[in-house]
Amino acid sequence: MQNNSDEINFYNISKKIIETEKFNDLKKEIHHGITRYDHVLRVSKYTYQITKKLHMDYISATRAALLHDYFTTDDVLGINGIKKWNEHPNIAYENAIKEFTINKKEKNAITSHMFPLGKTIPKYKESWVLTLVDKTVSTYEQYKYNWKNAFALYFIFIINMILFGQK
Repeated sequence: MQNNSDEINFYNISKKIIETEKFNDLKKEIHHGITRYDHVLRVSKYTYQITKKLHMDYISATRAALLHDYFTTDDVLGINGIKKWNEHPNIAYENAIKEFTINKKEKNAITSHMFPLGKTIPKYKESWVLTLVDKTVSTYEQYKYNWKNAFALYFIFIINMILFGQK
């Protein structure tokens, strides 16, 4: 477990990660209608608050949350420019271990955050918190910042209900 001192706050946990050049490159990446940088900060702040309040390993959970989408669009482009979004948790982990020492909880939280859509199952409470926070924040961001796509999907649903609901 970690020291529960007030000195170990969000800023102290995140400082080394946030100050790296690659992390700051996330400011150029659009994700759910905002930057990937803003997305991971939002996810990590909520993850920090929840895991600290529940007396979990909030340091590992916060670090994993900061690194769960630690990739650029170029990182996920495959052969012929085909995007491999389903592999992004592993790409984020591979990028993270190039610059940081990652423990087993952090690895599992990063690589399992797309569960149940991803291949890795969350093993730790902290991994589950990150997974649930990411899903909640992503849904919020899609509707708040990318409302045109959300509206289009809702409109298509309504049209399908009208056209195919009639018998």
